[in-house]
Amino acid sequence: MKLPWLDPDEQQEVVRKLVDDGLIRWSNGRDLPLKSGGKTDVYINLRDARNDPAMLTYLSRLYAIALQRLCVDRFVEVPDSVSCFAGPISQMTLIPYLTIREDAKTGRVAKAKVIGSAKRGERVAILDDVITDGASKVAPIQEVRQMGLNLLSLLVLVDRQQGWQENLADLGVRVWAGMTLHDVRRILIETGLMERCDPELEAKNPLIVALDGKSWEEILPIIDPLRTTGCILKVNDLMIARGTDWLLPNLSVYGRVMADLKGHDIPNTLRNISKHLIKCPPWAVTVHASGGGEMIRAVVEAFKGTPTKVLGVTVLTSIDPKTCEEVYNRLPIDEVRVLAKVVHDSGGHGLVCSPEETGELRPMYPDSTIVNPGIRSEGQDAGDQKRIATPEGAMDAGANYLVMGRQILGAPDPVVEVMRLLEEELLIL
Repeated sequence: MKLPWLDPDEQQEVVRKLVDDGLIRWSNGRDLPLKSGGKTDVYINLRDARNDPAMLTYLSRLYAIALQRLCVDRFVEVPDSVSCFAGPISQMTLIPYLTIREDAKTGRVAKAKVIGSAKRGERVAILDDVITDGASKVAPIQEVRQMGLNLLSLLVLVDRQQGWQENLADLGVRVWAGMTLHDVRRILIETGLMERCDPELEAKNPLIVALDGKSWEEILPIIDPLRTTGCILKVNDLMIARGTDWLLPNLSVYGRVMADLKGHDIPNTLRNISKHLIKCPPWAVTVHASGGGEMIRAVVEAFKGTPTKVLGVTVLTSIDPKTCEEVYNRLPIDEVRVLAKVVHDSGGHGLVCSPEETGELRPMYPDSTIVNPGIRSEGQDAGDQKRIATPEGAMDAGANYLVMGRQILGAPDPVVEVMRLLEEELLIL
């Protein structure tokens, strides 16, 4: 049940209809309140479909098709999110249903939490509009289990991807969604209804956030709120895990993408790899300058006509002088000079180097985009980086963009940390 029960074309149609009917609201200020007490940029309210019989019928039919695919004997509705759909769905499918209240009614002859009856062993699905952390679903799930029913799935229109997997893990419950909040957000942005970010802030922000060693599920809660800060998103191993054809268009929803390929192979191999990236051209792609001029030219030619920058990686910031002499028989600055010239002469658009070499390279290549990894605020752990600098120091040396990972990702609130860096250390805002 990993695939959504709506295909991409259906998802786009559903979002358009929800927008037209006023059942989706959005705000880049992330100021829309959720029932949980948090705030979001996209709010979906299916309850108000009861105001429009045509929309009520349309959404009921979607749920009905999904239920029939599950082959359930009965479905369960939990007031009040999808109460308006229960009757129409039952009529369309001829599938009976139960209503499970959060609390039993008081002061009545019938005080049961359950309206309706079912036989033990019946196959059922619980219907809801959206799922966030799953906390509100625990009570009805437990009630279904106590009745001896076989719970096949929790069927929702939208998975907000906010932690239900962990919270419902012990209950062994599967969620089958028509789409994710990411799908909704992507459609709103691709159709121009919602801005990815304030263009002015995006143009000012020099920070590149390194999303290394994390899965899509792990980075999504981070890049979701980071979207409006205008950071560039750097990925490498995730391209292997997810594939560029899927990852680049989906990650681009949240910001410009630096495809940190670090290509280093024969020209034809790099040319073939570039064909996959060009389907959704990233902001930049990296290649090792030591691959030579012919290889770099092959990549530059492959991206001709796109806005993608081809950046040549010189000497990695994790390499100290001793290791550099071992590998290149030169000190870092000497090897960087050689590799920078190779990139420039081959038509590369910029360089990836440490802040220590930037001051010398900037006047030599004034039009080149210079990206500095190994950036840390004063007092931050250097980790595995050897040639590092502060954000202010790197920009003063002439860098255009700064790669930062752990300091931002490990902050209690990555958005607050990004804005602090822009305001207090880089004096951009």
